[in-house]
This record gives sequence, structure tokens and C-alpha cells, in this order.
Amino acid sequence: MNSITGLPAHPLLVHIPVALLPLTALGVAVLVARRAWYERYRWAVLVVGAIGTLGAILAASSGESLEAQLRANEGANAVRQVHDHAQAGDLARTLAIVFFVALAAYVTVPWLIERRSHTTGATSAPATPRWLHTVLTAVIAATTVASMVSIIDAGHSGAGQAWAEFDTSTPSASGHLPPDAPDPQQTSQATTTSSRPG
Repeated sequence: MNSITGLPAHPLLVHIPVALLPLTALGVAVLVARRAWYERYRWAVLVVGAIGTLGAILAASSGESLEAQLRANEGANAVRQVHDHAQAGDLARTLAIVFFVALAAYVTVPWLIERRSHTTGATSAPATPRWLHTVLTAVIAATTVASMVSIIDAGHSGAGQAWAEFDTSTPSASGHLPPDAPDPQQTSQATTTSSRPG
């Protein structure tokens, strides 16, 4: 996927994981905090996490397409400039998938235990074994932190790359021009001199 309605797809798709995966992480914190919240919001958090993970996959895929297009149009030197961001994006995609798998286990394993209990005719649903609850909580906590760090790193490197390209083509907010930009005063003087009658 290279474009959406004529616009580059990658800068648009990255907003999906950047917005939804941190929201999912916040949802995980809510699920861990209270059992009642876990029962109420677990499926909603899982759905948001699924959409955010899909967005991370699409963003990384569109980034790879954009990198290939950049290589074809501008050569290997241009690709080397975005190499760090490309690696950060690949890592963010991988960790987003791991995060979602851990979240799916955290939500569905206790639900399956409850469902099995109802199927076998138990009078009350058994609680998830303490050791299993501890393992699931530790795994979801670790993968949440890892995924958030990778998302922040990928977003930071992408924003830095975009700003670097912008900064070399336009004056900065402080009024300084890029190093290779012509001095407006010199340009004005040269125009004035050339316009004077000989």
C-alpha cells in the first residue's frame, strides 16, 4: 500500500498505532487495577489492541514500500538516511504483535477457564489459578512496556527525519536559513544592481 486517495500511505497509517496502542496500554493498566474493570472492559481493550496492532503492521508495510520507492527514485544514499527509522518501525511492528498476543492470552485464558466450568456444570466459575494469573500479569506488563518504548522510538525517529527534511528546505522558526540557502540580502542587492541602468 503506497498511497491513500493520492497521499502517501505511511504518514497516514502511522497514526493508527501511535494513537491506539498507547490507548491499549492504558486499558491494560485499567484491567490490572481492578477485577471488576477487567470483567467489564477486557473485550473492548482487546478490540482496540487488535486495531492498533493491525495499524502497526500496515504502517511498517507501507514504510517498506516507501523505502523501496525512495531507493528507486533517489538511490541507496537516500535510503541510508531513513535506515534507523525503518529499523525502529520493524521493531515496533514485531513488539506490537507480541503485545497483542500477550493481551489476547490475558483476556481469553481466564474466559476459557470460566467457560469450561460452565460447560462441565460447575455451580460457580473457578478463579484463574494464582500462579497463572501472576504469569499472565507479568507477561502483559513486560510486553506493554516494551511495545510502548518501541512505538515512542519509532515515532521519534520518524518525526526527526521528517523535521530534518523540512528544516533543510525552509527557514526555521528562529528565522535562520538552511546552510545551502541563498542570503536574501545578497540576492536583493544583486537584483538591485542588475536593474540599475548602465
